[in-house]
Amino acid sequence: MEKFAILDFGKVLAYPTTGYWFITPKFKSLVNMEDLDINDILNAMNRYNYIISEEAHTLEDEYDIFYRFYQNVFFSLKYKISTDDLKSIAYNITYENDKYGIYPQVREELEYLSSKYRLIMITDNWPCVTRILEFYKIDKYFEKIYISSVYASTKIKGKLFEIAKREFNIKKEEAIFVDDNIEILKVAENYGLIPVLMDRNKESLECNYKTINNLFEI
Repeated sequence: MEKFAILDFGKVLAYPTTGYWFITPKFKSLVNMEDLDINDILNAMNRYNYIISEEAHTLEDEYDIFYRFYQNVFFSLKYKISTDDLKSIAYNITYENDKYGIYPQVREELEYLSSKYRLIMITDNWPCVTRILEFYKIDKYFEKIYISSVYASTKIKGKLFEIAKREFNIKKEEAIFVDDNIEILKVAENYGLIPVLMDRNKESLECNYKTINNLFEI
């Protein structure tokens, strides 16, 4: 019998307000996007993904990581940007709340879900996510939040599932895991969790797992 619901954050509860996780509102306001190709930006960000995969326990750690990340991205793009603007972009993604929005009725969905299950979050994210959850007043629904940067390990590696199962003594098929990434759901299934695909935008993603468009459908 399912006792736990383990949720991802991005694309399950929240979305990037600009449409891109690392192109924040401040990024768009300080960078002349007409001078750059979006695919070049995304490729450069992917090239330096190893920087933002570093261990980060505090907001100060996170700020430093993102400052170096954007510094390398702009250098790769041969785009001249001032130190002050670099600092503003790193500050925006670390300390400000405008990069994420939450989906309509998320609070109602979590209220409903918390009446049926013990809620846990496992997210590939940074310390700022705790502040974001507090800002939107949804942190109270989760017994624990596992953040990848704190453990220097992403969901795809499986370590976060292993830790959560051990700490909560979760037995096989006692927990539902909701994510928007099919490959990560496969990993969760290997750890004995019941995978559920979130498709908020109703993209009709094809997979063998139960697919939902909101948390009420669990």
